[in-house]
Amino acid sequence: MKLFSFLSGNEASARPQSPIPGAEPQERPFDQYLALAVRRSRALTPRGQATVEDYLRQHGRVPGQPLDEGRRRAKELADAALDIRAAELLRAPLAPRRTLSTFAGELYRDATLQKARHDAVLQMRQFCGGMMLALVGTGDECAWCRANDGKHFAVSEDPNEVLARNCTCAPYSTAMFHPVMQAVRA
Repeated sequence: MKLFSFLSGNEASARPQSPIPGAEPQERPFDQYLALAVRRSRALTPRGQATVEDYLRQHGRVPGQPLDEGRRRAKELADAALDIRAAELLRAPLAPRRTLSTFAGELYRDATLQKARHDAVLQMRQFCGGMMLALVGTGDECAWCRANDGKHFAVSEDPNEVLARNCTCAPYSTAMFHPVMQAVRA
């Protein structure tokens, strides 16, 4: 009954209690995911990490998000300034046609996906006890992701930690986790 009231939006009480003891929902700010994505990249020097993180806080955006003329011009200038400094900010050169600003955009999308996964699991904990790994199907999945497509995980696990331990997708994992519903016996 809780599931149906939750899904329809007619909750009688506040939020249902989490089925996992001690698993209280914790929202994390996007900046934490951004810092984590930059740190895990391994391609940036310590100075490069700080510079790229500052760049993304000021100019990072989701693709397709409109920019007014002033912000677009400021981003273009920031992109050019960042790309010029690539040699001093990277541990090794990127692929020939890949710029540092493009790489930074990939880190921003990685942080966005990490936050989306975490927030989705917080919602799942309200009404189910499991989640399933589902590949988006980009064709760039690593062997671990392909082998575990459709595998069930406990909703108490942090999907970002599961992927950080096992996934080697480049530049980042696009795998998503979906709720697994148990059949209810009447």
